[in-house]
This record gives sequence, structure tokens and C-alpha cells, in this order.
Amino acid sequence: MRLFSRVILASVGAIIALGMLSCSRGPDDATLAANVKSKLAADSSVASSGITVVATNGAVTLTGEVRSESEKAAAEQIAKSVDGVKSVSNNLTVRPPATPPPVSPDVTLRTDVTANLAKYGITTVTVDVANGEVTLTGTIPRAKLQDAIKAANESHPKKVNNKMVIK
Repeated sequence: MRLFSRVILASVGAIIALGMLSCSRGPDDATLAANVKSKLAADSSVASSGITVVATNGAVTLTGEVRSESEKAAAEQIAKSVDGVKSVSNNLTVRPPATPPPVSPDVTLRTDVTANLAKYGITTVTVDVANGEVTLTGTIPRAKLQDAIKAANESHPKKVNNKMVIK
């Protein structure tokens, strides 16, 4: 009888242990979210600072902004690779690229006038532009003076100020 009760007790213990192992759900949601965040932070292809991770019953949701579609896809793959993740909802948005600052009309005008002067072979004249007015300074041969003024006027400034010294 004693042997029989020991066998029964051992069998019941084994069944309980197996039941507990088979009911194991993996890491809790907070641990799962922390594991995903950690793995995202460790990957250099993803800027994880803009990503929020929420886990609910093993389902992970990614929200926030990333720089590109490839970064969005990489974040999803990284999240899927974490043990215990059952599914991933990728709600990341791709941040549009920053628009470059507008170029000042004066900068454009200066570039155009400088290019026009080079077209006429004039390299000793400096171009300054303020509020659409071009000022030419430097030294220039008398034979090139008319070409310099023409080069400046081809860019249609408000006014051309001639401060050049004829040599």
C-alpha cells in the first residue's frame, strides 16, 4: 500500500509539473516590451528613440516615427525576432524628409553674376549682393569694363553699383 501511494503521489506531482510547464505563457507584457525596446536600441539600423513599444498578451504594437520605410520594416523584423512575441502591429510612420531652408534671392543672384563674369573671362572682380542690388569691386582692365557691367545686368538685379578700379 505504501508503494502504491508513493507511486500515485509521484504521478500526481509529475502531472502537476507538466501542466505548469505547458501553461507557461512566456514573459509578462512589461518584460516583453522591455526586451523589444532593448533589441531595437541595440540595432544601429533603427533610431529607436522615436519608437514606443506596447505589449498586450504577447501582441506587440510599435508606434512613433522613423526616418525611412526600410527602418520601419527593420523595426518590425526586430520585434518579431524577440522570444515570446506572438504578433506585431507596425503603426510606425515615416517622417518626411526635412525641407531645405529657402535660398535667399541674393545668394542666387550672386551666384548668377559670378558665373556670368566667368563666362566673360573676368576673374578679378568680387560680387556682393544686398537686397537685390549688385556691387562690383576689384580691379578690371578698361577693355573688360563693359563686359563686367553687362554680365551683372544679365542676371536682372535691381541695380548695379560699380566700385571697380580700372587699371
